Amino acid sequence: MTRQGPSRITPLLIERIWGRGDLGVGLWRGAFDVADDGRLIGEAWLSDVQCSVEGGGTLGALVADGSRGKAGPPLLAKLLFTAAPLSVQVHPTDEAARIAGSSASGKDEAWHILEATADARVWIGLRQPVTRGALRAAAEDGTVLSLLRPHAARPGETILVPAGTVHAIGAGIVLLEVQDPVDITYRLYDHGRPRELQLDAALDVADLGRSRGVVVGAAGAGIARRTVATARRFVLEICDAAAGFTLAPDGAPEHILVALAGGATLDGRALPPGAAAFIPATGRPARMDGAPGATVALLHAGPGPSRCLVVDRGVSPLRRAGQPPA
Repeated sequence: MTRQGPSRITPLLIERIWGRGDLGVGLWRGAFDVADDGRLIGEAWLSDVQCSVEGGGTLGALVADGSRGKAGPPLLAKLLFTAAPLSVQVHPTDEAARIAGSSASGKDEAWHILEATADARVWIGLRQPVTRGALRAAAEDGTVLSLLRPHAARPGETILVPAGTVHAIGAGIVLLEVQDPVDITYRLYDHGRPRELQLDAALDVADLGRSRGVVVGAAGAGIARRTVATARRFVLEICDAAAGFTLAPDGAPEHILVALAGGATLDGRALPPGAAAFIPATGRPARMDGAPGATVALLHAGPGPSRCLVVDRGVSPLRRAGQPPA
């Protein structure tokens, strides 16, 4: 019986009021079938259960077939393209989601910055502890960003945004977002746009203490593998495809690979920037190679770095990076 190999994923392209209309002609056109028709594409969902996969069917069905009925991957990966700022928003913690009965879990997320204009900013939690009343007043009078911790977005860095963190993403950014696979967002403020706010629900789940967001800087030269974000249910690793590595499934977690730059190949086939592939937990090994600078994201369930990843001669790229196993 032939073991299943990697499956390319066709993303779901989501129009957003803050999205971009030029993806059909830019760096990312190789991964997306986007007509240059001016649609404002804000998100490309790379690992949703409804995504189509190479060979037919959906990613959800593929995961269920190989994982004894599991509903889908343990994480949702997206690319975000921002031409305007997103709302100021918050996602519930596990406890808040349980109390509200709104979802099976809360929603942690991590952002890996791929592109950013010189003035691009994100906001990650509160500068100082505030009261619920003060946060409400700032949301209502439009000054809420002044309460938040600003950060200049820089390509190559990663930001972990724990559930409950009030946050916002500014214009001029392309980023990979990895999150728990739940779609619950409460908006506090939306720059005067005519979209519904969920202020009371947001205040119920917001962390009113000092920001707990974590920023990990871009890697230096020669780093073959780094774990840049670890949440309760997912891990984000950044790997240098030029080092050459094999992902050898061992029956444990599934993996999602996402090309972050040009020059990467998967089993000898080009994997253009933004393209994603699913690696089943019990499939045959998958081989990644690449030109210098060809980085890929490796996404999987935790708790630590994937033990399935090896490079030529069986030397772990984790060791080559000078980092001890987590």
